[in-house]
Amino acid sequence: MSKLSIIIPTWNTADITLKCVGTIYKFLPKDFFELIIVDNSSTDNTVSKIKKLIHSLKIKNFKLKINPSNLGFSKANNIGAKIAVGDYLLFLNSDMELIDPSLIKMIDYLKLNPKVGLIGPQFLNPNLTIQGSVLPPQTPLNALKEYWLGSKGSYTKYYLNNTSSVNSISGGAILIKKEIFDQISGWDERYFFYYEDLELCRQVKKIGKEIIYFPESKVIHRHGASGTAIVDTPNQWRRLVPSSILYHGKLTHYLIISIIWTSQKWQEIFGKKQQKETLLQ
Repeated sequence: MSKLSIIIPTWNTADITLKCVGTIYKFLPKDFFELIIVDNSSTDNTVSKIKKLIHSLKIKNFKLKINPSNLGFSKANNIGAKIAVGDYLLFLNSDMELIDPSLIKMIDYLKLNPKVGLIGPQFLNPNLTIQGSVLPPQTPLNALKEYWLGSKGSYTKYYLNNTSSVNSISGGAILIKKEIFDQISGWDERYFFYYEDLELCRQVKKIGKEIIYFPESKVIHRHGASGTAIVDTPNQWRRLVPSSILYHGKLTHYLIISIIWTSQKWQEIFGKKQQKETLLQ
């Protein structure tokens, strides 16, 4: 089998990173892959804990790159890719956990299907229920369908039961051939955090390749755990704004925001009115 390079960016996520790394070495053949961890200048004990784990497991196929500051998700991934030797690159969030060796099936699928540009597994919640990780086109029309007409999965993430060609997939776990990754010039470093996965998928499609959702491979995703240290919970949504403007352009961004905001306000007002009428009955 061809060599696989697994690239994990980290920033202040010591415990979940250790879980992620532990499952990789539990389920994948050790001579099949190299592990590359790119730390964005963590201020907790992420680096020391990783070094201790690697030493205790006597792991040789391991590289650790420590950045001088938090350079963001995209740049950290690109730094990891530059020192990777594998024919295939697996970009994996630190809040992922393997549950079996099924990630290998994605490599086999890429080998047999040259039209495929990148591929991603099915995400599971910690309780093993399925988590949405397929993204439809992020257009105002699709936002209108979902938030005003109630068509779920028109704009937000959803999942499928069968291997399918899709618009885009979540960047939490993405497998891509190194030659294709180099052809599209890697992750777009203008995106510090969020929308970088949509942009990567957009670039892959521009060169005529398909995006594949592959539920035969499954991973646990502790959704949001790798980004909680960036900002407090009430302001989580603010992280998306700069990247959304970059991805959509200002006009489309504000149009989509208006559609979502007015829908939420309408539901809030209608919900209160309906509740009041119920109380009066």
